[in-house]
Amino acid sequence: MKDKLEFVRLPILLFVIFFIGRLVLGAGMGVSKGSYDLSNRLFSMVILEVHVGLLWGAVGRRYRGYGIGGSVTSVVLAVVVAQILIFAGTAFSYMAGIHTFFNFPEALNQQNPIGFGAAMIARSMTFIANCVIGVIAGAIGWALGGLVPPAMNSYSRS
Repeated sequence: MKDKLEFVRLPILLFVIFFIGRLVLGAGMGVSKGSYDLSNRLFSMVILEVHVGLLWGAVGRRYRGYGIGGSVTSVVLAVVVAQILIFAGTAFSYMAGIHTFFNFPEALNQQNPIGFGAAMIARSMTFIANCVIGVIAGAIGWALGGLVPPAMNSYSRS
């Protein structure tokens, strides 16, 4: 497990950067439909989770020699960290009484603002759903891992 946690340090750092980016954009621009759309284009953590799943699944296979289980486990570890950040960002936003992109209705798949309890239930469901999506993306990435070229030190130099 330690090997896999070490392997996903870069994706975890990217999730933290995206998390901070969403917080900064929300604080700097205010929370509105237009600013939420811009934030999603720049710092969508869920889209990044899918990209990480596809890429890290493939890289795990090619460069770490992981089987499908190892690649999927690595991807899910990274996705869990991202989901914890989203969950914590939502809880903090409600508890602090501030409007952020984590408690914006559209971020919670709602039309109108909802209460803390309903938001945390929604986040719990998406936590599980996004982990399942991570499993699928990691498996697809692993399947595509044969397309990743070998490491540079494997090439013959002429």
